[in-house]
Amino acid sequence: MNIFKPILIFLPFVLVTLILGAWQLYRLDWKNNLIESFNLLGKSNPVELEDAEIKEFLKIKTTGTINRKKKIFFPAKTLNGKAGIRLASEFISNKGKIYLLDEGWFKNNDRSYFKSNNDVFEEVIVGYIRFPRKAKFFTPSNNLRNNEWYTYNLNTISDFLNIPLENKFFIKKMSVNKEVFLIPSSHRHEFRNNHLHYAITWFCMSFSFLILFLVYLKKNK
Repeated sequence: MNIFKPILIFLPFVLVTLILGAWQLYRLDWKNNLIESFNLLGKSNPVELEDAEIKEFLKIKTTGTINRKKKIFFPAKTLNGKAGIRLASEFISNKGKIYLLDEGWFKNNDRSYFKSNNDVFEEVIVGYIRFPRKAKFFTPSNNLRNNEWYTYNLNTISDFLNIPLENKFFIKKMSVNKEVFLIPSSHRHEFRNNHLHYAITWFCMSFSFLILFLVYLKKNK
């Protein structure tokens, strides 16, 4: 029997599912490290932002001015299963550096309040560093006309607000806001971590394709 044809049929399925399983194990390790780093936020003391060696999830504190005349909105964000919007504003540190500050989450029906709110005020903030992520395949495009953002593209945001933002990271605010209905970020993570389940699924599929191949060979000796 010529086994070249069945090898061509089954081998790609076995290899692809093995690769996908290995990729999910890599993602599992990455997610575990991410969760571990995030969990340290609740235990660590904040460091002064201007003196810090910048790394993701570093807990920082700094003093400066929040300028809501320069702000953007991130819709379609959820908190405890409720739909809402995140507010991010210009933050000018006392040393003159300009950062994007994610102030927190509010309900959809409070949007008109924040849309018209152009407060400028000084505040001592505690927060943590986040690096921008690339947009996922199904992530909507940023809607500059309506000032609705779905990715933290800091260069584009800098151009939109016409300010020289720090473009390597932004700050998630953890300290309490002056509006009780603007909820700051928490050190409690909400990351889903199903990568082990996905890896097992892919490896099982790979094993199944291998068994089917061996059964096919046995029946067609």
